[in-house]
This record gives sequence, C-alpha cells and structure tokens, in this order.
Amino acid sequence: MTPMTPQQEVNYILHDCFFAVGQIIGPDRRLDFDAIAWLHTRYRDRFLYAMTHLGNSWTRDRRRVTAVGRYLAQRALHHAGDNAVIDRACAAKASADVEMGCQMNAERDGLLPPAAQV
Repeated sequence: MTPMTPQQEVNYILHDCFFAVGQIIGPDRRLDFDAIAWLHTRYRDRFLYAMTHLGNSWTRDRRRVTAVGRYLAQRALHHAGDNAVIDRACAAKASADVEMGCQMNAERDGLLPPAAQV
C-alpha cells in the first residue's frame, strides 16, 4: 500500500470534520454551500500547513479534531439562531469562536507563547 500524501490525508481529515459537523447540524437545518466552501478552503489550508510544518499527528488527534468539528457546528447553530440555513457569516463567526478556543488551549499546553495582553 502506497502511503498517502499530506494532501490526501488532509482530505480524510476534512471528511471526518464535515461528517461531525453534519451530525450536530442534523436534518432540520442546512449549511449553505458558500459556507461549506469557505470552511473547506479555510481548514484545508490550515490542516495542510500544520501537517507539513508540524508533522502528522492525525492518528493521535482524530478524536480531538472531530470534537472540534462538532463544536464548530454548535457555534454555527448558535450564530444562526432560528434561521433554517447556516450561512457563511454564521460559519465565519463560529470559526472565530473555535479558533479562539484552540489558541487558548495551545497557549495553555505550552505549544504557543501567550497572546499579548491588551
């Protein structure tokens, strides 16, 4: 079996993440196509960067990454309110929420220096 390229592995990561997002959003709400495309591009680039610069930790981090995907969906639902469709603006707000949490966790775990205090 030929090893996968980082690009192929990132595709698998994204599939898992979007499956987790779909589980939380459920059948009564819909993620707008523009929101899906925006999220896909945003996280494909970030996962690929992490994998090529920090190493492949997917087998160790799969549960955590899919949990973050579920959290992303929860935040998107929150930002959508009563709207049946989660649009790109809601997805971007949810993404910012999740990334802020990831940043805080990375700082706490000593993976990043603390953000400058204002």
